Amino acid sequence: MTIAVFKRLAAVAGAGLLATTLAASAQPTQKPATSDLPPVLAKAVKNGSLTVDRQFKTDVPGVTGYVLEKDGQHQIVYGDHGYLFMGQLVSPEGKNMSAQYTDKYVPKPDVGKVVDQLKKTGHLVQQGPDDAPVIYVFADPNCIYCHRFYQQAESLVKAGKLQLQWALVGFLKSSSMGRAAAILSAKDPVKALVENENGFNEDSEEGGIKPVASPSAKLKHVINRHYKQMSSAGGNGTPTLLYKQDGHWAAKIGAPGKAWLKNYIDHQS
Repeated sequence: MTIAVFKRLAAVAGAGLLATTLAASAQPTQKPATSDLPPVLAKAVKNGSLTVDRQFKTDVPGVTGYVLEKDGQHQIVYGDHGYLFMGQLVSPEGKNMSAQYTDKYVPKPDVGKVVDQLKKTGHLVQQGPDDAPVIYVFADPNCIYCHRFYQQAESLVKAGKLQLQWALVGFLKSSSMGRAAAILSAKDPVKALVENENGFNEDSEEGGIKPVASPSAKLKHVINRHYKQMSSAGGNGTPTLLYKQDGHWAAKIGAPGKAWLKNYIDHQS
């Protein structure tokens, strides 16, 4: 799920921008004054909805790029004469300029740092043996794609070939926080997680465990912290997977499938 304030900006600003001419290369970045921003963006900054990390000149004359940040997530938008544009910036040759700008200007998430935080803060639900290749999973109890990932990984976990460390979040539905709290507060969180997945209703996209009516402030803090950690790792939806790749931690969004999981296990052995 993308950040709500980005969606609101999209509704105000329009669907996107198709570039028709190219000019000089993009210039060095700088953090803009609020008075220099397009009005819609300036308003969002003033009310604390988001921050603008930097601005840069694009290859399109007169069009300025802005790197927005909210809860650790970043997005590039474009401004021209007070107007704000969102979407991909595409050259006449069909080149995705936005991808180039993202690679150049958007900070890369420190996934390894997030993994270290998860190890220290606890409140994870572990499935699988300690010595198996591990994946950290940010998941919402009402997320159907998390449910599909659970199904994809289930046989590998039961066979002792994969370890999952579930970091529960709760933002998709009004019952998400209560279900995440129900799992974390259970006497046996693993059993509660399995109950939620075995009873998952795919038609309504609802988990199978009964939500806690009033989660404690402590549990809500834990679950909200998981969400912020997911965002810091570059995750903007669930499931977000943190996994080892060539000796470094990386992030992947979505259910990757059994073939990917088996390949991951083979490369960790």
